[in-house]
Amino acid sequence: MLIKHLKTHVLSAVWRNFVIVEITTDEGIKGYGEATLGDFEQTAVAAVKDLEPFVVGKEIEINEMTNFFQHNFFWRNGPVLTTAESAIEQAMWDAFGKTLNSPVHRLIGGSVRRKVRVYANGFVSGDLKPEEFSSRAAQIVERGFNAMKFDPFGGAGPTITTAQLENAYNRIKAIRERVGEDVDLLIEAHGRFNPRTALKIASRIEDLNPLWLEEPVPESDIESMAEVHRSSNVPIATGERILYLERFRDLFNARAADIIQPDVCHMGGILPLTRVGAMASTYNVMVAPHNPSGPVSTAASLQALCTLPNGLILEFWLDAETVRESMVRNYFTIKNGYLDVPKEPGLGIDIVEESLDSFPYKKLHLEYYSDSYYYHGDIK
Repeated sequence: MLIKHLKTHVLSAVWRNFVIVEITTDEGIKGYGEATLGDFEQTAVAAVKDLEPFVVGKEIEINEMTNFFQHNFFWRNGPVLTTAESAIEQAMWDAFGKTLNSPVHRLIGGSVRRKVRVYANGFVSGDLKPEEFSSRAAQIVERGFNAMKFDPFGGAGPTITTAQLENAYNRIKAIRERVGEDVDLLIEAHGRFNPRTALKIASRIEDLNPLWLEEPVPESDIESMAEVHRSSNVPIATGERILYLERFRDLFNARAADIIQPDVCHMGGILPLTRVGAMASTYNVMVAPHNPSGPVSTAASLQALCTLPNGLILEFWLDAETVRESMVRNYFTIKNGYLDVPKEPGLGIDIVEESLDSFPYKKLHLEYYSDSYYYHGDIK
């Protein structure tokens, strides 16, 4: 089975553009992968184009292709290249699964569960009042979720004032009081605090029983992450911006996290995600993939996560729903906080081809570290 064509589609979606990579085989089967890279989508498209001569005309031998990417270029790795390579890897799995009429998870050993828990994100952001946070959270519970993630810290960082900390605490508290103890709250920090501030935050929010505190310090500083992890009673999650197995190894050896968050779009694709998941299990670390991108990323993440005994939960974004639902005929259905593991072949989703060129590219930027950052809502 040869790859005959490779192309990219770019769709504007609230605060970033979804980048979808499409391959077509000599049998006419199409496979899809995702290369969404916020702020740098066109750079990712160019990287896919640079890889095209090494892909088109080749057999779908996934290990051979990914090994070539890793070892046959002088310049390799980095978020741009690994994002392009990840999307091609996903697309090859999708086409391969469709050819064999099998979902991808069966081709990599099979699932260990029939449904995967998900948490909501993209439903609230910015410098809103606690009651606005809690009102949005109540709507998320009504939609069938029993876990949600949000950033309550506004423009704080790398330190936090007493007023900023109390404001963040009151936002979390308002949600906790509104949704009760049966809903898990995941607290996002976007890697912007120093260790002492991170520990101050963890101590302050501990009584609200969050499932985790995410990236309390910059993800590149594993030593500081380990320092926070040792002294925090709140579980620590990180790893969404870690791209290589070797760096995850360093994270594990440092005992720096309770939960890792590899991203199927940036760290090599589906098989590398399962490999880092297997590594994590030897350290008793759980896996909760980062997934702020489009529905192809969600589908690929679901195929990988369902195979991991230490799979915990998957991120599910609620923004740009017009774009998302237009892209997929059999769009995802949340049931009591879970997604069913798909039985359909490939990635398990049926892409609406004409939709891929229906939302033209726009230059979009999300300023995370301000009081006015905005990542919820639909397209305008």
